[in-house]
Amino acid sequence: MEKCPVCKEEKKGKHFCSSCRTMFVCPQQSCETVIFNRKARVCPKCGLLFDDYIDHQKMYRQCPKCSKKQGLSDPQCRYCKYWFNCPSCGHKVPSTSM
Repeated sequence: MEKCPVCKEEKKGKHFCSSCRTMFVCPQQSCETVIFNRKARVCPKCGLLFDDYIDHQKMYRQCPKCSKKQGLSDPQCRYCKYWFNCPSCGHKVPSTSM
């Protein structure tokens, strides 16, 4: 364990500090984005919800269309059928019209 740069306690792991709940690096293996905003609750690249990961070690994201939690590996929302990524090319879908 290292010292956390935010709260100065010895509870900082590789991805987050368990004392102040600050996320430093996204824990998803394909993402691993460095988080510069210390108050971020969602990964800006993959959409991982940090609170669920810190509390339960579960990887969820929120659907931008219906606002329900989904598994991070799901390609499509199981409630409203919104595609998170384009099914043919794999790029992120920028709008909620699909």
